[in-house]
Amino acid sequence: MLRVIVVDDEAPARRYLKRLLTPHDQVELVGEASSHGEAMRLIADIRPDAAFMDVELGDGDGLDLWSCLLHPPLVVFVTAHADRAPRAFDVEAVDYLLKPVGAPRLAAAIDRLRRAHGARHDGRRAEPGAEAVPVPAAPITDSVVIRSQGTTRIVKTRAISAMIAKGDYVELRMADAKTDLLYMTLTRLAEQVPSPPFMRLSRSVMLNLDHIAKVSSGQAPQARASFTTRAIPVDLGRIAAMRLRKILAHAAGAATS
Repeated sequence: MLRVIVVDDEAPARRYLKRLLTPHDQVELVGEASSHGEAMRLIADIRPDAAFMDVELGDGDGLDLWSCLLHPPLVVFVTAHADRAPRAFDVEAVDYLLKPVGAPRLAAAIDRLRRAHGARHDGRRAEPGAEAVPVPAAPITDSVVIRSQGTTRIVKTRAISAMIAKGDYVELRMADAKTDLLYMTLTRLAEQVPSPPFMRLSRSVMLNLDHIAKVSSGQAPQARASFTTRAIPVDLGRIAAMRLRKILAHAAGAATS
């Protein structure tokens, strides 16, 4: 059974989606929210398995909300804005539905959610009567292996300034201004690199704090992290920028104390 919530700032849209969910007996609707703040509280209190969420909420952006959650439920974004899909998949959305949502399309999204929910729990739950086997953590390493076009290279992590999730890949922004694509999720890569200096600021961005030069204001609601290296700067969402500024302020305070 999938425990889901519906998040949309328009009551008719929530009612319509709830009606579409009703025939699916493998889905249990456990709550609804009409704003960014309500959704945050609902997720913290109920801990649903998944959420159907509008991208544009009255008091914030659903994508920003998701990028600031360290342990988010699965998410399907439901919106009228087709142009936001690339960023939705940057935060590892399971699906992206355009309004008005049809019943067959919703059924396909639910099927994807079920499969993603099962995959998320693989190795964490034992079969009834079986002994649970812990999944070993990946070893922390000072290098990553990049394979592309028939060649294999080893890159030292200290040469990486930023790691950006790109679907099933991670874009590595290197200190020498080059970029590389690594076939691995950011979640998996984050388990293997030293922290500090690497710090994950959102679902899609991890930065090398040793390389940060400054965080400047960009076009709202974004900010931009620049590096002491030649690496390409990284645009940050509001929550990620707040986290980075807080980390840098804390580090500066510790250095002067």
